[in-house]
Amino acid sequence: MPVEECSPAIVLRTRDYSESDRIVTLLTLYAGKLGGIAKGAKQSRRRFERKLEVFSHVMVYFKRRPHGELVFITRAEAGDLPPFDLTDDLGKIAIGSYMVELADALSREEAESAGAYRILAASLGAVARHGASRALRQAFELNLLRWAGYQLEFQRCQICARAPAENATSFVFIPSHGGIVCQHCRAGQTDTFVGLSAPSVAALAQLNSMPVEAASGAQGAGRDAEAALARFMATILDRKLRSVDFLHRFM
Repeated sequence: MPVEECSPAIVLRTRDYSESDRIVTLLTLYAGKLGGIAKGAKQSRRRFERKLEVFSHVMVYFKRRPHGELVFITRAEAGDLPPFDLTDDLGKIAIGSYMVELADALSREEAESAGAYRILAASLGAVARHGASRALRQAFELNLLRWAGYQLEFQRCQICARAPAENATSFVFIPSHGGIVCQHCRAGQTDTFVGLSAPSVAALAQLNSMPVEAASGAQGAGRDAEAALARFMATILDRKLRSVDFLHRFM
């Protein structure tokens, strides 16, 4: 008989299954990313204190099925976990949708994901408290990319390792190198690049070493930085994120 396990979890996506059931993808603190079926989730208030909807922050209880990919979710409770209330503002919903979709894309089923859970929880909490901002979005992207093994570099050239000149006014970001490249080393490079202004590079360098919780009051990088991060993520993701077009309507 499978034992019941539990973990704090954030709902990444969900879909209805039959008249009363729901299939849910969760990012958990202790069990990685899980897909599960919650029987009666659309009707049972006793077993599912908080509905299993996207952004729900719950203590989830589940049992593994011996011959199935989906776990069996037995109940979900609020516990002492803070809720992420994003429903009072469309901008919050847009950036929150982007955050959960990116976290879903960069994590793998049942692989260790405690770091991703903590980053996503801190980011959604900051959005709920302070609203959407470009700095918060960029800090989330950089933190999550670093967790996934992609350490981007904005303080030194990725080819010669030298810091750029203090009077430099423009830079290039080369996705294949994972960071900025100085003008000297850029000569002869044939890889795709994105131009970055000095203020954007300075902002990205600061956000790259900043916890997400502190980013709401920070200075965000410009549209050029947004393009550079998007270009890099396009090289590592296997699909286009559907939430991006919605997000661009507000940021």
